[in-house]
Amino acid sequence: MKIAVLIGNISFDSQKRMINGILDKALIDRTNVCVFVSEGGHNEHHSDYSDGEYNIYTLPDFTKYDGVIMYSDTIHDPKIVEHIRKGISEAAIPCVDMSAGDPAFMHVEMENTVGITQITQHLITKHNARNIYFIAGPSDIEAANERLRAWQDTMSRNRLGWDMEHIYYGDYGFESGMRAARKFLNEARSMPDAIVAANDEMAVGAVMMLKSAGYRVPEDVMVTGYDDSSMAEYIHPRLTTVRRGEYEAGNAAYTKIAAVLQGEAAEQCTVMQGSPVYADSCGCETESKYSGADLKDKYINSYMDFHRNLEILKNSAAEFTGLTEFKDFLDSLEQHVRYMGVEYFYLCMCSNMEEYRRELRMLAAGEELSRDITAYTEEIWVPFAYEEGEATNYGPFHKSELLPEDCKMRRKGSVAVVMPLHYRNHCFGYCVTGNYRAAITGSFSQTFMLNLDNALETIYRHDVMKAMMERLSGSWLRDELTGVYRETIFRRKAGEMIEEARRDKKTVGIIYADVDDLKIANEEYGREQGDVLIKALASAMEQTLDDGELLCRLDGDEFIILCTGCSEEELEDHIERVHTVITYYNMVSVRPFKLSASLGYHMEEAGQTELDEILSKAHDGMYRNKKTKKMSQAEQAEI
Repeated sequence: MKIAVLIGNISFDSQKRMINGILDKALIDRTNVCVFVSEGGHNEHHSDYSDGEYNIYTLPDFTKYDGVIMYSDTIHDPKIVEHIRKGISEAAIPCVDMSAGDPAFMHVEMENTVGITQITQHLITKHNARNIYFIAGPSDIEAANERLRAWQDTMSRNRLGWDMEHIYYGDYGFESGMRAARKFLNEARSMPDAIVAANDEMAVGAVMMLKSAGYRVPEDVMVTGYDDSSMAEYIHPRLTTVRRGEYEAGNAAYTKIAAVLQGEAAEQCTVMQGSPVYADSCGCETESKYSGADLKDKYINSYMDFHRNLEILKNSAAEFTGLTEFKDFLDSLEQHVRYMGVEYFYLCMCSNMEEYRRELRMLAAGEELSRDITAYTEEIWVPFAYEEGEATNYGPFHKSELLPEDCKMRRKGSVAVVMPLHYRNHCFGYCVTGNYRAAITGSFSQTFMLNLDNALETIYRHDVMKAMMERLSGSWLRDELTGVYRETIFRRKAGEMIEEARRDKKTVGIIYADVDDLKIANEEYGREQGDVLIKALASAMEQTLDDGELLCRLDGDEFIILCTGCSEEELEDHIERVHTVITYYNMVSVRPFKLSASLGYHMEEAGQTELDEILSKAHDGMYRNKKTKKMSQAEQAEI
């Protein structure tokens, strides 16, 4: 038997428990399971990156499977969900959806109202809470709306007033919980007695924010969560929450599929009831199932795992970033995969090298590609496979097969985790790990995949640039060191952009950037290492470029970005994004020196002054920021 599991946002504990519930049942039956996972955002955070992640759900050919388990509420793209449902219906195979919805499928649903109702009533009756605030999940998820309505109904039933001031819509992440608590503290008309959150991550974020602001939990503000995740047990105070039974739900979903395939009857819909777990964060005393020694052991084990994984991520990020040749990338990938302890790993790429080179020539010639680069090619190849300690590769096969027919992983009782390879919405292919539960249970695999994505994009850009340079036969369009436009080309293109902006009565803005202390880096580590900083700043600025913007290296370590139709807020946000990329670069870099840069900007209505004057004003803004930074550093040094 072979089943497909489709689930999104597996960084959350609830999704991990559900998958484990499916797998533990399936492996007893020696069932092959292919788990298609993604980390796409919510509808309101839609982006090219989300498109690239959700593209993985267009890959499975459901006629190749005996059954499907999907969790449609975690895949926040209605078109993709409809595509999945259509494919399953056409394949005429049994499907269990872990969300309410299509009556053509069986369902295992997680009840979302009883737990919130009981916890809210408990806060009111047991702890005399009256001013209760709610951190809701995304408004496009029905389960989140059900939890919100349960809180609203309970408040109204107890004749306790509430309005929109009492509600904050989060995204299920820690940061949104912190933002919600900050908003409640700073903007609410009265201090909350309690905060009820729609999941544990947001509740933990709220607890941390309250603590940082000097408030005690539960003495000053009670906080409750939902999901009974591992962090609910570990945080102090122990979090009052709702235990949902996701592991049991996974068991039940697999059991339904197996029953139908064996010709047995299966209940159309099973509802898993949630139950409150009253604990310290609402003022109830509770005993932890873990002793102090247990928690210390868990902390040490997680600390060791974290640092081992961090070492892999840092090394892979540092090594991959500097690679421009695909062969070097494969050699580096093999070393990291060996160290990770993966039994099976397959790098499955769209097209093949011959087709890839043909596309590079087309791009260099300015021609449109004959295929959609956001979609998987019909033919897939595996330039790198790792099987039971041996590295190999496989020739082309049809994407519907997922893996080559003669690969070693095609055996009974295997678990394949399928993850997308892409940069934004540009589809490179996918990765398959076999019998490697860590690909599901932690966030390490998703971060490692990001490193692979960025490495492949770097190689792709290098190859495109190389093809263009070869075609241009030594023309001086781009700077040799950084690959961005030279000043002469910039001035020609900038003149065209500014003239167009003047006709359209738009603004023109310049962001000016300069590497800090480059002279010191050159003197202490050599000119070659100074060039690394210059290239790193160019890369940081290039990564933040929006459509229609123009990047140029002026001279030495100075760079500028020209944009039109922009506001000061957008320019400031752009600069902040550059600083964020620089911060990440410094986190993963293993070099002895760090990248620091000063940035400034100038914006005005197009046509008011000449380009050189705009550049001069932007340079002045950058220089003021550099001077302020140095003064601040000097003051800190004196302290």
